[in-house]
Amino acid sequence: MKKRYSTAKTAGVVFLAIVGLFIVIQAASGLYPFGEKSNLLWDEEIQYVDYFAFYRDVLLGKASISYSFSKSLGGSLVALFGYYLGCPLNLLVVFFSNEQLPAFLFGLTAAKLGLAGVTACVFLRRRFPEISLLMTAMLSVAYGLMQYSMLQLSNIMFLDGVVLLPLLLLAVYEFVSRDKKLWLFLGVLFSIAINWYTGYMIGLFSVLYYFYERILKIQKISRGAWKDFVRDTIRCGLVMVFGLLGSCAVFYPVFRGLQKGKRAFDPSIFYFDTYGSFTDVFRGFAVGNIAPTVSLYCGLLFLGFFLYYFFTKGVLIREKILSLAAAVFLFASCWIMPLDHIWSGLRSAESYRFRYSFLMAFFVLYLAAKGVREYEKKKNGRGVAAAFAGCLLMFVAFQIWTPYEEKNFFVTIGFTGGYLLLFLLIGKFRKLKAILPALLGAELALNGIFTFAVNYGDNQSIQVYLDYTKGNLAQTEAVKSLEEAKFYRMDSLEKRNNGGDGISAYLNESMAYDYQGMAHYSSTYDTDISRLIFDLGYSTLTDLSIYQEAILPSDSLLGIKYLMSTKDVTGYGKVEEIPEYNGKSVYYNPYALGLGMAADEKIQEDIVTADPFEFQNILFSNLLGRDVDIYKPAQYQMSIADNLLTLQIEAGDQEDILYGYVDSWIQDLRLYVDGTYRCNYATWLSYKVFSAGYGETSHTVVLENYTGTDQEVFPYFYYLDMDVFEEVIQELKSKEMSTEIFEDGYVKGQYNSDQDGYLLLTIPYDDGWRAYVNGQQVEITDGANALSVIPVNEGENEIELKYSVPGWKTGAALSAAGILLFVGICQLERHGKRKRENEKDKGIVG
Repeated sequence: MKKRYSTAKTAGVVFLAIVGLFIVIQAASGLYPFGEKSNLLWDEEIQYVDYFAFYRDVLLGKASISYSFSKSLGGSLVALFGYYLGCPLNLLVVFFSNEQLPAFLFGLTAAKLGLAGVTACVFLRRRFPEISLLMTAMLSVAYGLMQYSMLQLSNIMFLDGVVLLPLLLLAVYEFVSRDKKLWLFLGVLFSIAINWYTGYMIGLFSVLYYFYERILKIQKISRGAWKDFVRDTIRCGLVMVFGLLGSCAVFYPVFRGLQKGKRAFDPSIFYFDTYGSFTDVFRGFAVGNIAPTVSLYCGLLFLGFFLYYFFTKGVLIREKILSLAAAVFLFASCWIMPLDHIWSGLRSAESYRFRYSFLMAFFVLYLAAKGVREYEKKKNGRGVAAAFAGCLLMFVAFQIWTPYEEKNFFVTIGFTGGYLLLFLLIGKFRKLKAILPALLGAELALNGIFTFAVNYGDNQSIQVYLDYTKGNLAQTEAVKSLEEAKFYRMDSLEKRNNGGDGISAYLNESMAYDYQGMAHYSSTYDTDISRLIFDLGYSTLTDLSIYQEAILPSDSLLGIKYLMSTKDVTGYGKVEEIPEYNGKSVYYNPYALGLGMAADEKIQEDIVTADPFEFQNILFSNLLGRDVDIYKPAQYQMSIADNLLTLQIEAGDQEDILYGYVDSWIQDLRLYVDGTYRCNYATWLSYKVFSAGYGETSHTVVLENYTGTDQEVFPYFYYLDMDVFEEVIQELKSKEMSTEIFEDGYVKGQYNSDQDGYLLLTIPYDDGWRAYVNGQQVEITDGANALSVIPVNEGENEIELKYSVPGWKTGAALSAAGILLFVGICQLERHGKRKRENEKDKGIVG
């Protein structure tokens, strides 16, 4: 009991120390809530803050995780939940408004860092009970504030793995040393259920850790020892597999959702290549260093003890060999690309590389703990000082070969030299040991401050986010108050932090501000709907759903009724009743169609063409069952000179709208229309189709920075024939479904048909939907390449659609099977143990 109390007390001190140092780092860096700079960085600002706003709505009953129409025309968010939002701490977001989300993310980050230290403390106290509480606390603080965490704060979900890793490894150790299975089962189950991606990483590492600890347990190689090793390995593997099955109530539906987006397995990830030099891995141990490859800094103090472990005489040679082999393998994983790809989830992680490197840092601290244990046995300060001398030589060598930033180098040398002197003197002056926590805290704080100066240095004022959020909420609520229809979609042409270049990755505003839109950006995308958005001409990408330019016919078909924009939108009318916010006014589309409309059976045919205007012509023709050309080709002349591609487009009918798309493999262009800069073009996140004005005059389109020839460019220019378009829209409006209920995961409406036929619903086709016509279930087929089509009867049709998350029943069954199998194996082992004990007792009596 006394030991548990001391562990809890130490863990509390660790938590407070980490949170306190993190506050110092934030405040010294001028970051919110202690300064005016935004504390939102990279994907945290682009994606995650909006996900948390959405999750808050879910917890308040205003949205649904199972299905939401705020995601890219509509889609399940179970896979997104499993990757980004599964951590139980995220539930606290319910207490914060949209404008308070930066404060929430600060608190959440501090809590995760502190909990990482706590779980490390629990692990170290169980695995190394001989180590002093002071050293245990310092090792735990170093883990909580290691460089990995400082670099990955913008990917806050990766910190879930940092928190859970020590607990899973402790469960493995308890299995190896005390044959305890329950914690291992639960450790695997919750690691995957909370975050399957980091669960994969720490699960893979836990397998290696099992072999490491189990091999160390072997005292003497013999047939019996080999038999026990194989038996224990099989038992451990079964418990882990059962834990995986137990997580499937959450994980299997997530897995099904992921299948809609990710590309097929790419065997090229196993082609051999490396990142720079192997020595770069060790270069990353310096303070504040953002190495060209990986940064494994976790406290210079413990880098010294890590080296000391390998040179102290108190450790068996065979253990050192095993530890060295494990360390070299883990370090090599950050250098050899195929190994890196395996740790990254059997894929090449092009951004945020080495997202698994907290595993390597943990192993460094693990071996450092062994070094600390040996030091505290022998009090060999000179041996530890020699290890720091080796560290000094290493950093000086790196400085000679490829210099560090000056401040980083001198701080690294200063602290390393300080530790060297301290351990030289500590044998005579024991009280010097009290300086160690202050030195460690100072170097960890400086490391964070140096790192934040690089990563957060250009962050804008937090007031920009707060003002934008307040204005956007007011504007979207104004639209909702004005519009009475149950179904309509809306979106924004300019997003948060608009740079004026027509490119933005802030594509989740519909989730954050609770409206049904088209744009979406996450790593859990739906390829089919993204491909449709690409084919219609909105986007240059087939994974993200980009919406940054209006295309009147496609907008109308998909029910986009309102747009927020800083400029007039061609074909839309300005809504004068709603005031301007964030420089944006609201525009109304009078041609927007309802959720469902009559369709010819040809709507189920796939459309294959690279011309987005021809694609739309075919789409409307298939919808109506006859050939219609809403777009007519425009005549143009092309010239190339001085890296300028100039296109002169002839005038058309006065009311017709000119649209263009220029296809080329020459990238990174700048688009001008009639002498006015429009956007960056043919680059990541840019749109394809652009409007160029009305047909009353000719127009000039120029692409700047074009370095190709006339054989490397394929322009498409069409006029939207407004007479034909208006006729088509009026015909479709006369055959619309009347939508009575339009909620996430549930739709109900009435449709009157003059004959048996089909109804196209602008809801993305998804296996989770079940459709009912007049109470009878009907088959849903895909139409228009990615939308839903249902059969209808002549006369009145009551339409009802219900969504159920694909795979949840199978997942629940797998979870039940996993739990039952685990209970079964425990009972079998218990029965076997009793049987052996009874046989032993009988032998003694006999």
